[in-house]
Amino acid sequence: MNIQSNRQMLSLCIASTFLILTCSVDAEAMADSHAIVPGYERFRAADLSPAEAGRLLISELNCQSCHGRMNDQVMPPREAPVLTNAGNRVSVDFLKTFLADPQHIKPGTAMPAFAALQSKDGKPNENAEALAAFLASDSTFRYMAIGADSVRRGEKLFHSIGCAACHGDQRQAAEHRPAFAMPLGNLSEKYSLTSLSSFLSNPHAVRPSGRMPSLNLSPEELRDVTSYLLRDLDQSRVQANVRFEEYHGSWEQLPDFSQLTPVSTGLTTDITVEASSRRETFALRFSGFLQIPKEGQYRIHLSSDDGSRVLIDGQPVLVADGIHPAGNETARHQMNAGPHEVVVEYFEYHGQEELKVEISGNGLARQPMAALMTVDRQPAAPEDATPETDSSLIEEGRQLFASLGCAACHQHGQGDQKIQWTKTAPTFQNIRSTQGCLSPSAGSNVPVFALTEQQRSDIVSAIEADQNKTTETATREQAITRIMTTLNCYTCHQRDGLGGVPNEFNELFTGSIPEMGDEGRIPPHLNGVGDKLNPDWLKHVLNEGAKDRPYMATRMPKFGASNVGALLTMLEGDQKNEVDPVEFAEAEHRVKADARLMIGDQALSCIKCHYFDKFAATGIQSIDMTTMTKRLRRDWFHRYLSNPQAYRPGTRMPAAWPNGKSVVPKILDGTAPTQIEAIWKYLEDGKQAKIPSGLQTQAIELVAKERPLIYRNFIEGLSPRGIAVAFPEKAHFAWDAEQMNMRLIWHGAFIDASKHWVGRGPGFQAPLGDHMMTLPSGPAVAVLPSTDSKWPSDNAREMGYRFLGYTLDKSGVPAFRFRTPDGITVHDQIKAQSAEPDAELTRTITLTPASDTPNACIRIATGELIEQTDGEWVIDNAIRIRSIHGQVISRKSSQGNELLLLLPLKANTATEASYTIHW
Repeated sequence: MNIQSNRQMLSLCIASTFLILTCSVDAEAMADSHAIVPGYERFRAADLSPAEAGRLLISELNCQSCHGRMNDQVMPPREAPVLTNAGNRVSVDFLKTFLADPQHIKPGTAMPAFAALQSKDGKPNENAEALAAFLASDSTFRYMAIGADSVRRGEKLFHSIGCAACHGDQRQAAEHRPAFAMPLGNLSEKYSLTSLSSFLSNPHAVRPSGRMPSLNLSPEELRDVTSYLLRDLDQSRVQANVRFEEYHGSWEQLPDFSQLTPVSTGLTTDITVEASSRRETFALRFSGFLQIPKEGQYRIHLSSDDGSRVLIDGQPVLVADGIHPAGNETARHQMNAGPHEVVVEYFEYHGQEELKVEISGNGLARQPMAALMTVDRQPAAPEDATPETDSSLIEEGRQLFASLGCAACHQHGQGDQKIQWTKTAPTFQNIRSTQGCLSPSAGSNVPVFALTEQQRSDIVSAIEADQNKTTETATREQAITRIMTTLNCYTCHQRDGLGGVPNEFNELFTGSIPEMGDEGRIPPHLNGVGDKLNPDWLKHVLNEGAKDRPYMATRMPKFGASNVGALLTMLEGDQKNEVDPVEFAEAEHRVKADARLMIGDQALSCIKCHYFDKFAATGIQSIDMTTMTKRLRRDWFHRYLSNPQAYRPGTRMPAAWPNGKSVVPKILDGTAPTQIEAIWKYLEDGKQAKIPSGLQTQAIELVAKERPLIYRNFIEGLSPRGIAVAFPEKAHFAWDAEQMNMRLIWHGAFIDASKHWVGRGPGFQAPLGDHMMTLPSGPAVAVLPSTDSKWPSDNAREMGYRFLGYTLDKSGVPAFRFRTPDGITVHDQIKAQSAEPDAELTRTITLTPASDTPNACIRIATGELIEQTDGEWVIDNAIRIRSIHGQVISRKSSQGNELLLLLPLKANTATEASYTIHW
């Protein structure tokens, strides 16, 4: 079996190079551990041949950066971290000690040791000092205080959303974690709250190869996870940089602080309520100088409970005064580079208390504003920098970066400023497997990789196979396996019997619905995943991450397009096409209505387990049905619904078509292919699909019992002047008094009035029933210069149309009245009458002109396809128009096709036209 590995979080760097040193180094003496490659550690014993294991190590140790591409059987190298601006994110003290002895500082790192950077006592020597000075020459690094509440929240997040799937349970001692758990090292010595948060928000900017993916953390989650990872920070290293004043008293609005005397003053490290000695009836005022790195527009974020205000250079930027719960306020603010005076005012009345002020934009990741503040107008020096760094030392470090081989693996600078390696290394074809960096006792001119004897032997096997030309071309499945191993997909997912959640990590995978068992907490297997998922959706998931299973704590991370492009292409080979097209005897709107019935609580009850857009399921909360046709391939959908157990053994998904027989045989033709295809067609409408029955439990359904029912309110698909009319026959319509026309028709339930009758009643409400059809927009009647003239499409009122209200006949049926710009008074009455299988509507339009009008027209229908069959007109195989009285014109138009009724009118004489609508 051919495998490669993995993703690695938060190690500083990989460097593999040939260099000229002055002494010989023993690899075992310099290494407290060995390089950890999770896929190698997990699969070497049972699943990897020596050569395949060696190829995996060659990829993950970045050997190809120095020795060139080996062959097509070795994955592209795991690129070393980008070191441009490294001083902004990494402590210079950490850089020095790590460069001198990588394995001691971070056990498990793939970074080799360099004798040229270590003194005899194992401490950093002058070269390490110089190299660290160069890397930190642009440093703005500064430690920040870590909040205990954030640490507690971050611990829970880290061990639930997927971080621990690669790095293991950090609550255990390191020696108790499995060997394939990627070590983190002492992050509190390396990062600050701001720099680690920035890295986690976009890890691909620093580690472009996707081994450390993004979990798309929110700003709040970023701060909490970062705080947990830095929980061991020595707080004495944190420099207070914000002034505060504390006041005691009871206020319901922000007080005038100039009239108050503080009970205490001091310096703090962040703008939070922790600066107060009380938790009720107090106020705080923070001040300092915000050091803006470059001119541009920034976003200021404020969250407070209770009132607060942010002022920059004396100008109120955000105000959230009064008593209120915490909420997020954001404002944009243009600032020049340099210091800006900041004042933050806050008061707490009673109850919960919170204050958080952040900044982002113009290249800054969202972070606490205090991270960029100083007490005085002058910017503070980096906390762990020497008072003055000798420029010659920095230049010496730059030269070492090029000559030692750092530049072979690490990027530093862009374009012409990018530093290049000044030496070369032999290609894989010319490597001697017992010498150089593969030698247990490295010579004077090579880096020292911390490798076990087996790791070294496996790398030799891979090189010899390449040199002897005994490597065979990988199959598609072997290539998929290699990529999935390098990205560490197998720590969460199983594919074709390989991988899946390790026993050691099982308890780290949790879900919110215990009744779902493992299906609700363990990520799904990837057997045939390219057959299951639409290529565009699979691309989206791998490129951008996803959270489609709200019940599952673990998230699908974001790997980045450049790292998964080849995998996407290979997975398309999973596709099967076994399901034949399905033809329906009924019109599509009727098919969708039957599917809606099946999904609802009167048939298959899919809504009991699945979300439907914003509506929660009535039972367990599984994947949203409105996303299914976007996510899944139609062919797989058919096969899965026909036999769920065949695709996911043990699933709680019931079989609605056992042995190909439907449990609801009276719907459509009762066959599995037809019913499944109907559900697919219905779900293709996504969030626009009609809501299945059983979800709107608080609905106020209006019902016409003996007489028509008129509902005047905001109706979805109409202007705010919509008027809906219900009939006891269960055929309904909506008329738009803005467009002077009937716009919607439907069957079944009329409308749910709860949106408008409960609370403030905002928004538009969609009809409640089925078979809803949208009729032509624009006025129903117009006078055309010729039968070739375009139907008017401007706003009816602006063209001179006037709505005259409506009248009711003795049965309560309304007739809508309006006047055209040409002086024609129009009387439009629609009635329902019983028919099979559902009632139909008869429309009677009476036109009375002020003068002779030979070319008045009624627009009956528009559609892509209009055909005349057996004395009736069929619109898009959905609506049938019959019993038309008058001269009918079928013509092409900008909307496809139109069906008009031409009526010559005599002055002051009423002319009547009618037709029946069946759908």
